[in-house]
Amino acid sequence: MRTADALSALFWLAIAVGITASGWELGLGQLNDPGSGFMIFWVGVAMTALGLGALGIAWRQPIGAGLAGLWAGARWRPVPYVVALLAIYAWLLPWLGFPVLTVLLLAVLFKSIEPQRWSVAILGALAATGASWLLFARWLGTQLPLGTLWTG
Repeated sequence: MRTADALSALFWLAIAVGITASGWELGLGQLNDPGSGFMIFWVGVAMTALGLGALGIAWRQPIGAGLAGLWAGARWRPVPYVVALLAIYAWLLPWLGFPVLTVLLLAVLFKSIEPQRWSVAILGALAATGASWLLFARWLGTQLPLGTLWTG
């Protein structure tokens, strides 16, 4: 059994059971008239199933190096860079807006974290931003900021 995998599975399993119990306490309602806990309960059930699956996989693994092996080979260098970029993104979002700033952020990330050709980085950034805009703004009706620079 891999200790790190088993511990993380147990942690998420405990969280999942708590979420499931919270959803149950809020009330499930009926299928045609769901209560406030309906979605929370089923998300908790799905998380419980995933946690049990992860725990089962961990038990079938050979004994590993323990918790120290969990971080072996991790690439920590890009983390502060990405956090800084996300902070700048959040700061500039009201001014530049979602479409422009998201394309810029994704292009920079595609070019710097796992370097891609410029054409791939720009097309990937445009495609991901366009898909996000369609999903959130059009289909789900979420208000994404257009930016005060463009709208006045």
